[in-house]
This record gives sequence, structure tokens and C-alpha cells, in this order.
Amino acid sequence: MSTPSPYEILGVAPSASMEEIKIAYRRAARATHPDLGGSEEKFKEVQQAFQDISVLANPLSHDETFQKPGEAPRAGFSARPFDERLRKSPQQPKAQLSTEYVPEFSDASFTWLSRELSEQKIHGEPRKRGLFANRARLVREANTINLLSKNVLNVLPAARLVNGVAAPYGGHYDHVLVAGYRMAVINTMTLPEGYYSFDGNVLRHGNKMTQPPAFSISALQRSFMQMNVMAFTLVLSPNGNRHEPVIEYHRNANPALATTPNVLNAAGLVRELKLFLGSGPTPNVVDRASLAHLREAMY
Repeated sequence: MSTPSPYEILGVAPSASMEEIKIAYRRAARATHPDLGGSEEKFKEVQQAFQDISVLANPLSHDETFQKPGEAPRAGFSARPFDERLRKSPQQPKAQLSTEYVPEFSDASFTWLSRELSEQKIHGEPRKRGLFANRARLVREANTINLLSKNVLNVLPAARLVNGVAAPYGGHYDHVLVAGYRMAVINTMTLPEGYYSFDGNVLRHGNKMTQPPAFSISALQRSFMQMNVMAFTLVLSPNGNRHEPVIEYHRNANPALATTPNVLNAAGLVRELKLFLGSGPTPNVVDRASLAHLREAMY
């Protein structure tokens, strides 16, 4: 039996436009993603087929990767949240295997991202937005980078942290962390120490209520169809205590539900990121194309 061509793998004709090929690729990536019941082998075939076809065209730009305002929404899906059982499992399969790069460095046709940048663990730094700098935000983001560097990047060798990413429809993501084909989007806030209950909408501390910053990842998920994207809100303590503030979820605000945000203190975030990213199908892979597009979106 002859080996199928890249066009046959994606189910498109050789005469198809690049936009048609990208749509077919997103559909195939969704169908074969291991997180959604697909096969790791088939998923890699889809990735390679799209790469083989893409090198014949111009590299994708940020404008092509992220949907432009006013365009009709692309067909997409909401990534299934990772199974609640992972929160109870200490295992991180494949996370400690040697890092693999897709495409490989030997593939000279891939020119979107250099080897040096592919191997770099942290990309971007806290920067002011607009005319004025918010010092509290800059300090908060710097503390988060330090937290993730010491407690996540050193555990997951293939993890890459991109800071200050412009959201597809406007707005910003403080941090985006990728490992394999899972992506964690992290925005941050600071609250005084104490006990907080979270009902899925607001944090309650005594008679005071605080709503975590709202941000959407749906457009980002549509832009990175091959990824399983999840949002997290990190609540930092002013004195740097990783276990404060204490956040307890109401029974109807289970963070494993797709509709409930993950709102966590520093210790909780580190634990959940290790489980989410480290338990992915290929946590030892650096997807160089996705990393390149995230870097293009840095503001």
C-alpha cells in the first residue's frame, strides 16, 4: 500500500487554497488529538502533513494565525477539561523524557523559529500597556514568572513560557505556558491573606466580595486547534506566601467543570499546572510552530 500524501492525510485536493488547508488541518487535529480520544500516531501524521504543505507557502503571519476583528468565527471546539482523576494522580507520564522538537532542527525548511529561540524556556517580560506603567501589575507578573520558572519549567523540560500575549479579539494574557499539545493561559491578581470561598463567580471573604478578572480563551482555542487550552487565574499574596490566600470551592463550583474558572493560590497553581501539562499525551514535545505564533503575539 502506498504512503498517503500530505493532502490525502488532511483530506484536501492539491489545488486547495491555503485557507482551505488550514481549515482541514484544524478539523483533522481535533479529530486525532489524544486528549479528545484520538491517536498520538495519527495526530503526529496530521502535524507533519500540515508542515509539509506549509513549507510550500509563505510562513503564517500573526494576522493569519489570530482571527481578525470582524471576521466570521471559525469552526472550533471547547477543549475538554482534563479528567478530575489527574488531580489525584502523582504520575506525570513522559514528562521527564528527553525533549523533542517538532519540526526537528534537522528540517531546514522550517524557518519560523531558530534553534536558539526554540530551546529558550522564557519568552518576553513584564511590560507596560499603553502610556502608563502599572507598577503593581509589573511586580505581580515578575513574581509569577519567577514562580513558574522555579516550580514548573524545571520539572517539565519541554515547557515554554510566553509572557505578555495579545488576545485575538483584544485584551491581554499575562502568561501562556505550553508543553506538548497542552496550553495553560494564566492571568493574575493579588488579594490579602485569609480564607476565601469561591462560588464559580466571586471570591467571598467575610462580607467582602471580589470578582476575578474575566478573560476568554475561546478565540485562542480556535487559533490553536491542535492544542488543549485551559485558563487559570493565579491569586497571589502580598507577602509571597504560596499557600495564601486559602481558596475553597463551593460544591457547585467544581474546577473540573468546563464552565468554572480555575482560581488558585500559588501552591495550587503549581500543582495543577504540573498535572495538566505533565499528564498530556506528549509533554516532552516543543511545538515550534505554536511557539513561533505565540511569540508573534507578544506585545
